[in-house]
Amino acid sequence: MQPLLNAVKAVLMEADLYHSGARLLCAVSGGADSVALLHALCRLRNDAGYTLEAVHVQHGLRGESSLADEQFVRGLCARLNVPLHVERAGLTGGMDDPGAETRARESRRRIFAVQMDALSMDALLTAHHRGDQAETVLMHLLRGAGAEGLCGMQPSAAFGRGVALRPFLGLSKQTLLDALNAEGLSHCEDESNQSAVTPRNALRLNVMPALEKLFPGVEGHIAQAAEALRVDERLLAARAEALLNEALLRLPPVYALNRRPLLDAPEALVRRALRAWFVSGAALCGVRMEERALSHEDTRALYALLNAPGGTALNLPYGLKAVTGRAHMHLCRQSGEALEPMPGFAPVAVAPGRARYVLPGLTLAAQPAQPGGSLPENPSCVVLSPEVLARGPVLRAPRPGDRIRPFGAPGAKPLRRCLTDRKTDPFLRPLCFVLAVESDVLWIPRLASAEGLRLTYVPEGSLRLCVAQSAL
Repeated sequence: MQPLLNAVKAVLMEADLYHSGARLLCAVSGGADSVALLHALCRLRNDAGYTLEAVHVQHGLRGESSLADEQFVRGLCARLNVPLHVERAGLTGGMDDPGAETRARESRRRIFAVQMDALSMDALLTAHHRGDQAETVLMHLLRGAGAEGLCGMQPSAAFGRGVALRPFLGLSKQTLLDALNAEGLSHCEDESNQSAVTPRNALRLNVMPALEKLFPGVEGHIAQAAEALRVDERLLAARAEALLNEALLRLPPVYALNRRPLLDAPEALVRRALRAWFVSGAALCGVRMEERALSHEDTRALYALLNAPGGTALNLPYGLKAVTGRAHMHLCRQSGEALEPMPGFAPVAVAPGRARYVLPGLTLAAQPAQPGGSLPENPSCVVLSPEVLARGPVLRAPRPGDRIRPFGAPGAKPLRRCLTDRKTDPFLRPLCFVLAVESDVLWIPRLASAEGLRLTYVPEGSLRLCVAQSAL
């Protein structure tokens, strides 16, 4: 039992959960692996002082034998003084039905997450071992997974309201059985595990034994490769996160990426950043992806979209699409709606006496203009004369019916046409705040100044407004 105790203690200490304040939930099916884990957690409970409870999922796919497993787990937890929560998955059919294995796994994950939240648990512990890891890596390989998938299961990963811990990934199935047998501890046998009715069972019963004959120790070698890949993947993931943070523009209703940093970065980092961007964007729509985000084909298409002309669209899963702009790539719903609504923004009156105006994605600095001083050379700054200030200009979001007569233009034009002339992405236009008097736009910061602001000199009592910071 000592190797098991060492493994469990190590993963709990690494997660900073080996103490009296920790609340742990152990998944117990009744099989040898989970029974070994529960016994190990109970042995360490007195030393660490953590709270330990168990959860058993009754899938309803194996008839009377699954009910017998439930009774066994109830008796085991009662003897070990571990509170048990039995949950019904409500699945129909049998284990040999197409997709039954996937449905069972997904239902377990949902139930575990709900139970963690309901019981205020810090961690879910499962008994996946080295053989499970090897099978998982092979399954991912056969499905065309990339490096992230070939890392297999993580010893510690965010899950529900806390983390999922798998302390036995470095131990073989035989090690767990030996620990139980040495102390005469009983467990259940799932008869469906001895039938190649699911892809994973087929790998375990047919493929792994054949590989073991050809390559002795193959299970350990696959797990070793997965561990080595995890080390590399941690570095790549950290660099991809930094790249995503550099490129991300999230100012509701805009959820976009600046294309330039991505075009200058290595493809391996860009692909990871794009997948993370998509997952986070989908989460804004209430979509939670635990295993599959973008397929290999979708990822390649999204990467290629970075070089596509403005206005090019790519439909993506979960009713989303990516659309290129002049400098950004936007994520929105396939209907064209934004992922998030734009928050309300009340117009702000501009008048002397205020040093800064902070708008979503835009900060303006204000100061008295020096009489006779220099005039602005570009639309990043404007000088408002006393006559303009007397009209009561306000900073606000664009509105239907807004018009502007840019410097040098023979007449006024709709604001939307002015933004189109300046190649402003349609998705960014709600954030192109304007200085206006009613529907008369005087200034679009950074983009255009109106003829009505034209001055030949700076009169006394004027106010200078300049862009101090802009996210666009």
